[in-house]
Amino acid sequence: MFQPTVKNFKISFGVVNDRNTFSSGDIITGHISFDLAKETNITSITMALTGRASVHWSADVGGGGRRRRRVHYSEKLDFFNFKSAIVQENSATGGTTKFQPGTHVYPFTCQLPQGDFPSAFRGVHGKIVYTLTVGFNRPWRMSKDFVTELNFVNCVDTNQPELWAPLSGSNNMTLCCLWCASGPITMTVSIEKKAFIPGESVKIICDFSNASSRTATPKVRLQQKQGFYTHNKAHKRMIFKNFASVTGQPISAHTSDVHTEIILTIPSSAMLTISNCSILEVEYFIEATLRVTAFPDLTVLFPIILCDTLVNTHPPPYLDLPSSFKSSSGKIVYTLEANLSRSMRVDSKANAQFTLIHKENLNSDPLLMTPQHSTIDKKMKLFTSGTVGMDVNIERTGFHQGEGMKGKRKVETRNILKEVGDAIPPSAGQTVTRTITISPTTCVSILNCNIIKVEYRLRVYLDVKYASDPEIKFPIVILPALQGPYEEHPPAYPTYGFEAFTNSEMPGGTSFPQNSTTSCPSVPPPSNGTDFHDTY
Repeated sequence: MFQPTVKNFKISFGVVNDRNTFSSGDIITGHISFDLAKETNITSITMALTGRASVHWSADVGGGGRRRRRVHYSEKLDFFNFKSAIVQENSATGGTTKFQPGTHVYPFTCQLPQGDFPSAFRGVHGKIVYTLTVGFNRPWRMSKDFVTELNFVNCVDTNQPELWAPLSGSNNMTLCCLWCASGPITMTVSIEKKAFIPGESVKIICDFSNASSRTATPKVRLQQKQGFYTHNKAHKRMIFKNFASVTGQPISAHTSDVHTEIILTIPSSAMLTISNCSILEVEYFIEATLRVTAFPDLTVLFPIILCDTLVNTHPPPYLDLPSSFKSSSGKIVYTLEANLSRSMRVDSKANAQFTLIHKENLNSDPLLMTPQHSTIDKKMKLFTSGTVGMDVNIERTGFHQGEGMKGKRKVETRNILKEVGDAIPPSAGQTVTRTITISPTTCVSILNCNIIKVEYRLRVYLDVKYASDPEIKFPIVILPALQGPYEEHPPAYPTYGFEAFTNSEMPGGTSFPQNSTTSCPSVPPPSNGTDFHDTY
């Protein structure tokens, strides 16, 4: 028999990356080795490189009883199929070559074709498989094939801005039971980016308000959606899986302004996103929910992408370094050190600190040009009555050192029983515009350091006697001062509407200023940012 003749077959690959993956266009090198138990005639030894997707599932169709029948659906898709010969037929000996007993080793080189091919995948109803097959062809015998699967991954272009942009969403509901309704429950959720790699941890930033009389419990989970299709997607089958979940601390009844961060770790075994195959798709979602017993869940859903690597592909010598910073609790310091080494002498060293400014401007990210808008209405209690409301706008999110920051707000009050100073009369409205100049010595925002962050918020509030003050806060980003007046540097992006800007690692380069006099304050900025307060 042929089986015991060829023994100990092995295929060894040459240089492979640390993840043992292959991608479109990669050159595959290596060698095959095998032992022959006796003298053997072999016509040829071939190698085939194939990529193929296939799906199959069954479903019951028709009415009930005997009219109901089982239908099978299937589809196949070939990406490529290349063949070559490691040992070719010997025409001089009639097409066969006589191999002596012992160990035989043959090197090989082949190249994966260029193209947008999906990553390898195995699921319940389908698979995407890339194989390297070595075949032994002998006269008057069936070919003996040895198949090795390749861990093929689709390379995602990580320079796409949408992969790094933060995602944010909100939702709210009011609990109703017959004719009774409690206060609203609101949630605002954001994540720092859209693209992740298996094994990475996702930080979900949540803000909750629970004005109802029931406890609400937050939960986040990673969902996978597998889609299988026939030709032209005439028939389909969907599979949903929960890969990971984390439950947060319950939000008590009548609680507002609860800020929490939940860490969700993506399993390292998770398959990659597949969106470039016509018969098989794999999608991922991060779902954040607030669960209230006996009521529907309040949900915010984010589509995300799982890819093989997230490599910073900016050209060298780019490094995403945070700006210099000093405070009583921490510091970010950059030094230049010179070392003079001489034989038979102790080394001489000298060092000097320098100020580094993270190169960021309004042209580097359209989110910095996003205006912000928020409203609040508060019902007065105890010694006051009626409702006080604010409608506040700021023109954008990013500001340079030394630049004027203009805020506009519309204030309206009704049925105020007690007034102090220049208060707004009852049932009256007033629009006020204020400009706050940011000091040139204010430290720029630091959002790209794991252990130190410098953040700013613009806080607008109304001082109402004998009542809690309604307030609105806007996150803002302080950027390095411009070289020249602001009017000489008009923004390159239009406004994009009132979308909330979430905390994220901001894209941009790093500069080493010459003879820079910019420095940071010796104490950190207040945690609530700059107060925006008018007296009426």
